[in-house]
Amino acid sequence: MDRMSFRRSLLALAVSMVVAVPGAHAQGAAVKWPGQPVRFVVPFPAGSAPDVLIRFVGVKLTEKWGQSVIVDNKPGGSGVIGMNTILTAPNDGTTFGFVQGSAISVAPSTIKGVTYDFNRDFVPVTLAAVAPFMLAVPGDSPYKTLAEFIAAAKARPQGIEVADNGRGTAPHLASALLGLNSGAQFLEVHYPGGAQAMQATLGGQTKMMVETYNVVAGNVQAGKMRVLASMSDRVEPGLESFPLAKNTVPGAVAFGWFAVIAKKGVDPAILAKLNKDIGEALLLPDVVAKSRELGTYPRPGTPEQLAKYIDDDRKTWQGVLDKLNIKPE
Repeated sequence: MDRMSFRRSLLALAVSMVVAVPGAHAQGAAVKWPGQPVRFVVPFPAGSAPDVLIRFVGVKLTEKWGQSVIVDNKPGGSGVIGMNTILTAPNDGTTFGFVQGSAISVAPSTIKGVTYDFNRDFVPVTLAAVAPFMLAVPGDSPYKTLAEFIAAAKARPQGIEVADNGRGTAPHLASALLGLNSGAQFLEVHYPGGAQAMQATLGGQTKMMVETYNVVAGNVQAGKMRVLASMSDRVEPGLESFPLAKNTVPGAVAFGWFAVIAKKGVDPAILAKLNKDIGEALLLPDVVAKSRELGTYPRPGTPEQLAKYIDDDRKTWQGVLDKLNIKPE
């Protein structure tokens, strides 16, 4: 090889090394993530079931990553405040959301002024957990089965009161779905919160309430309330004694659910690692046990599975909202 050819070869090698460096650096950055504390925005108050769950999972992630996991509570507005907080955060892989499904599937159709669009502004990471709704009656209720309750409601349209924690909330829509699918017409009674709905049902002002198991568990275990049915799609551990509502009323399936999401634009390699790490953490035996105490059930999966779950959920609840003629307000 002559001197000129040798110089050209050296130059080509140098250029190829310079071109390769950025890619190698990016790969290294993804593998080393996180290099600083990671924040999860949670649209719930401290001490609520999903807040406790993500804090418990956060401990596992801190141990795995060697970085602090910060839980940033942004309650209010049916999850809208939290969603907006995620949207205004940088998409550098330091901020994610641990949000309720209703903030994605319902709030944009029921709350005026919601400006975010999930498909445009966010990306799914993983479904985290579900909390099936329970159909609970007072302990001295004459209704022993869901079939009996439905029959009574059909015999007295608008004469059987069902309590929920607010018009357009997930428990209200779950109750409405039950009515629409069964052909029964309940008198839906909306309260400012679950505590008021509970007191009304215990006091006999309403005949049934719709809530997740962690809310009613204490009164059920004390014999003050009885669960007629679970609106889960499957029998969950610890809930084996409760019949599935869908076996009496086909299609009567409704959950509160929680998911990990990110603002659009986060490095896909970071999202893949987060999906893997949080999925593994959710299925650790002590996390599963803690989740069960909270009335939630881990169901991690792929981003694609969550995207389909969200799409199906939005269609279900939009159909209910349309039939109820509920508009943003």
